[in-house]
Amino acid sequence: MARKATTRRKRRSPDELILDLENKIREVKARAAVKELKSSPAMKHAVSLVKAMDRCLNEAAEESNNHLRHAVADGRRALGQYLESQGVKLPKANLPRGRKPS
Repeated sequence: MARKATTRRKRRSPDELILDLENKIREVKARAAVKELKSSPAMKHAVSLVKAMDRCLNEAAEESNNHLRHAVADGRRALGQYLESQGVKLPKANLPRGRKPS
């Protein structure tokens, strides 16, 4: 495969290389913090609770029980916001849309 004569590879300066490596270090430290956080028994239970809420949302949707879906979704939102602020990634939930039934 022939290379074009006009294209030249731009070599990164040492400062650019240092910045890239510092970013990688920050990412590794963040992953380590989340891993340590996930090892906590309380956090394990909280994550499993969110997953159980997701299963409940799906079953309530199959049964067309909108009151239950909205009640569980309110709790899931609050717990999910807290866990995500701590750095835990959660699966996307199938939350109800629209107005709450009265």
